[in-house]
Amino acid sequence: MKKLIPLILVLTLLLAGCDLLTNQEANKPLSDSEMATRVAELLSTMTTPTLQIEFPTSAPQTLPTLAPTATEAALPTITPVVVIATQAPTPIPPTAVPPTEAPSATAVVAANTPTPTATTPAGDPAGRLGAPSSVDEMNSADDWGWPTGSDQYLTIEFANGLMKMTGLTSLAGWRLPMVVQQINTYIEMTANSGTCSDKDSYGIIFRVPVFKEPTQGYLYEVTCDGYYRLWKWDGNVKPNGLATSLITWKQSAELHQGQNQMNRLGVMSVDDRIILYANGVKLGEVRDSSYPAGFFGTFVRSGTAKSYTVSIDQMRFWENPTP
Repeated sequence: MKKLIPLILVLTLLLAGCDLLTNQEANKPLSDSEMATRVAELLSTMTTPTLQIEFPTSAPQTLPTLAPTATEAALPTITPVVVIATQAPTPIPPTAVPPTEAPSATAVVAANTPTPTATTPAGDPAGRLGAPSSVDEMNSADDWGWPTGSDQYLTIEFANGLMKMTGLTSLAGWRLPMVVQQINTYIEMTANSGTCSDKDSYGIIFRVPVFKEPTQGYLYEVTCDGYYRLWKWDGNVKPNGLATSLITWKQSAELHQGQNQMNRLGVMSVDDRIILYANGVKLGEVRDSSYPAGFFGTFVRSGTAKSYTVSIDQMRFWENPTP
């Protein structure tokens, strides 16, 4: 036994030395070529097809398929990954608690003027949270590091101060910018519905746990004819993934319906609370803790056999907001 003790100590020191070398190697700054390789890897997988939930034909408050199952409760806790971002937003400290919400049909945000005005509804997060942590005016793909180009699900291009996303199929396709992961945050997107019809849709995907493999997350979706929903996607469930409705299809007068309409969509995630907004007015709230943190982006889906293009004018977010 006495002879084993020195041997154990030697092995312990050797293992500690290997671990130290590994940590030192991991902490070395990346060269330009290594950074370029890392960025290329991150952009290699940006879109994922999704199993769709059917729209209601006559009762907008019900959802006929994909009810929650016991398997959802057993989803493991996700540990978010760390991704190199093109910018590091500065957290904004929370401000005063918002006044009592008073939904108003007069809440209108004019095209190209997403900044809150005197007509901002009471309780509008954009009117009370102060300066955002970061803003992308969509002048180019470089500001937040958006992947552009085409794949089988969608195509993206920047022109005239807009990011134009064209859905090529009836499956939702999404893109994520190279922005650091969010935990508690309020995200806004201002978009023009373009030449849309019926169930052409677009929205915000958020709390995507793994940037390089965006197969999970929450999706806040709105349609051309004024419906909205919140659903959770887990593409890792075999064989075809699992889509779970958290807020079923509802029609709202707060959404500007029809072609070439500007809508300012907002989603606030604080701990397990998820709160949806449209043009500054709260639409609904749920609690879900499946994905506690992650990355965000945008998505588009053609509701018909033809392609559909939505034009995104601005995105911005506030870190650590007060609900």
